[in-house]
Amino acid sequence: MRTPQKPSWQLPTGVSRGTWDYLQSPQIAQQYDAYFSDSALMQLDLQVLQQYLPPVTPPHAPTVADFGCGTGRVALQLLPLGYRLLNIDLSQAMLREVEAKIPVSYQHMAQSMQANLVDVGRVVPPESIDMGVCLFSSLGMIRGRKHRQQFLKGAFDSLAPSGSLLVHVHNRYHSLLDPGGSSWLLKSWWSSVRKRESEFGDRVYAYRGLPAMFLHIYSKRELLKDLRIAGFQRTTLLPISPAGDKLLPRSPLVLGVRTGGFFAVAYRSASVVSQQSVVFQQ
Repeated sequence: MRTPQKPSWQLPTGVSRGTWDYLQSPQIAQQYDAYFSDSALMQLDLQVLQQYLPPVTPPHAPTVADFGCGTGRVALQLLPLGYRLLNIDLSQAMLREVEAKIPVSYQHMAQSMQANLVDVGRVVPPESIDMGVCLFSSLGMIRGRKHRQQFLKGAFDSLAPSGSLLVHVHNRYHSLLDPGGSSWLLKSWWSSVRKRESEFGDRVYAYRGLPAMFLHIYSKRELLKDLRIAGFQRTTLLPISPAGDKLLPRSPLVLGVRTGGFFAVAYRSASVVSQQSVVFQQ
């Protein structure tokens, strides 16, 4: 018997119909790892993450929160290195995959939490984590700028004073180099003018059998502003190649159009700054 569809007014805050259907699909969760097995971006983001991790200084094991953890690839990477993991996802099917993967010897170092990212500030205790990560454009899956800002503020509040947040987003203006990209940008802008519920950069598209998947595509300026509004004092911005397989050198052209997306390492405190990259003062 088919499960009745949840009415739109009952959907969680910041979750579109298409995203809800994605989160509720056991098949998508079960096939997730195989579907992305050759993803260059999923290899690159783990490499970048390791460059910005807080040090493990026994007996202290830093806590890393994976916001939108999917099937737990971050946990599998970090648990053997001595980190504690808080795996957060709204999809119970994804969390079942996480829990099935974590070896028994590491289960005491990992916790799973089913939660809407918009509610992170309510469900994660203040100053309880050392680093947060929100990878593979999970931030863009939140519908509504105020809801994305609410998540970022919640992540900020959950960080220890020396903590940082690593996020990934796609670059809106790279569309200018794609076939039909200029047309999409114009339509998206016009929709944001005409419809209160639409924002410039919103994209709705067919994805893995779902007719209306939602993703917000960021501009560099919007990302930096939202992080600043959330309270972050400094941000290291890393441009990513269109293929997602490497970082690009920083230049005005790369940062504006040529980059396929960005990693942003946002620091809660202005005094905690990585020496590995140029830091964009906010």
